[in-house]
Amino acid sequence: MDPLQRSPTTGPAAQLKLHDTAAIDVMLDALLGTEPPPIVLAFAETGLRIPVPPGVPIAGWQTTSGFSSGIELCTPADLPAVLQAWERARMQRFAQAVVHPRTAPDICVTLHFIDARHRYGTYLGIVTGLPNSIGGPTAKMPALRAKVCTLERDEFSHVRAIGPTVTEILGWTADDLLGHRTLSLAHPDDRKDAVSNWLEMLARPGNGPRALTRYRNRAGRYIWFEVTHCNLLADPARRCVVSEMVDVSERMEAVDALRASEQLLRRLTESLPLGIIQIDAARRIVYRNKRLLAILGKTGAATLEDHFSSIAAADRASFDAALTAVLSGGRPAEFELSIDGPGGARRCGVTMLAVDTPLGKPTGAIVSIADITERVRLRDELERRARYDELTRCLNRVSILQTLDGVMLALRTKGSGVAVIFVDLDHFKAVNDRYGHSAGDELLRETGKRLLACVRGDDIVGRLGGDEFLVVCPNLETPALAVALAHRLAAALAERALLGAGTIASSASIGVAWTNEAIGCDAIVARADEAMYESKRTGCGPVLAPQ
Repeated sequence: MDPLQRSPTTGPAAQLKLHDTAAIDVMLDALLGTEPPPIVLAFAETGLRIPVPPGVPIAGWQTTSGFSSGIELCTPADLPAVLQAWERARMQRFAQAVVHPRTAPDICVTLHFIDARHRYGTYLGIVTGLPNSIGGPTAKMPALRAKVCTLERDEFSHVRAIGPTVTEILGWTADDLLGHRTLSLAHPDDRKDAVSNWLEMLARPGNGPRALTRYRNRAGRYIWFEVTHCNLLADPARRCVVSEMVDVSERMEAVDALRASEQLLRRLTESLPLGIIQIDAARRIVYRNKRLLAILGKTGAATLEDHFSSIAAADRASFDAALTAVLSGGRPAEFELSIDGPGGARRCGVTMLAVDTPLGKPTGAIVSIADITERVRLRDELERRARYDELTRCLNRVSILQTLDGVMLALRTKGSGVAVIFVDLDHFKAVNDRYGHSAGDELLRETGKRLLACVRGDDIVGRLGGDEFLVVCPNLETPALAVALAHRLAAALAERALLGAGTIASSASIGVAWTNEAIGCDAIVARADEAMYESKRTGCGPVLAPQ
């Protein structure tokens, strides 16, 4: 059992006076003697790791290396606890924190900081509570890679001394570096900036500017460092330049990976058949692809307003409202609008998505534009085909009856009259039998054409099927007006039709139903149908159904 994982009122930390050197020695002996054996670390007063002094009674496998501070040993979530424990140890000589090793984050261990300067000349960090799978001589805690090293140089940049982690990070030893400049180890592309940074630092005491420089390690691989030179040449006690070098290879690899991802994303967006534009919260353009310029026809546009200035006036308000909603509340939008261009109006589909921070606050938006002019044309054509009779260009049965139903519903509020005119061609079967079905189709097309030419602007013509047609006439004030329209239709249909088979005599039986009352759609059609049969029976022209 970990000797310090007890209640703070009963454990050694409560029973011993921590400012007492003897008490610290008792605690050190207790911790160093725990089973399984602990991992032991050594730290300078700055908190940076240093080699464990040879006097500490441990075996070599009980140490771990490869990190520059106690912070890097643990998971990021343990950072506050580690910092608090280190501060307490600096003030009280001892502190502990329960943490999760970065190399084994699923387990909990206890990290003890002890001021052992009186005994070993340094602070010790002792990790206890390790499971047997990690502790012991055959399976030690995996080492982390050191990230910080230091060099001391003279005013001519010759190395005077190296820090304890230089060899661990770069592989070069003191014999390799002492008395030499490191410029030869810098990447050729970085040497000019390295020299400029050094000269700028020499101009004034203290810390110089930071610089990113790649240095070659002993294995021949270049490592990215963030280098800060501290000019202590005027300090009589030092008379040197201390260069702190932080290994930022992982950061630069992440930056390179991000750049590669951005490049891939840009190439993908350039290959899409969509116009893409990214804007920030202030509606400034971050990125746009070439396809956007082709769709909008704005090759010289600079601002968002310039790009979308050709939006049709009827769609401008909806576009602005959707953009405001996505930038203020992150609400996505998908809609259609028209773009006025040199080649005529284009119909476009628009999708807007917010670019969010991890907290969900929009920092911008991505707008994609697709030219759907052809798709809309095909869609309209399909809708037209679904509503219209392909042969006569009149509404089909379903559509004309649906339209009539809407007219009858409107009659309840308007109170004006509605007429329904039922048209049935006479002797149509005889035409088919004598001249063939192609001649019959020609006659039907001609009938639809003549009916559409004779009706008023708001009248609707539909084909019920076969040789039967229905004309719906809203806002027709009197039955007399309905009958007059029916006679005009009959006259138009009575004219001889010039077809491919020759000139054919044609006529139609017509029934008229008129009402100013809200009756059912089927009822008024039935009345017009009965009147049509009366017209066919008598042969005396259009017949008005009784009201």
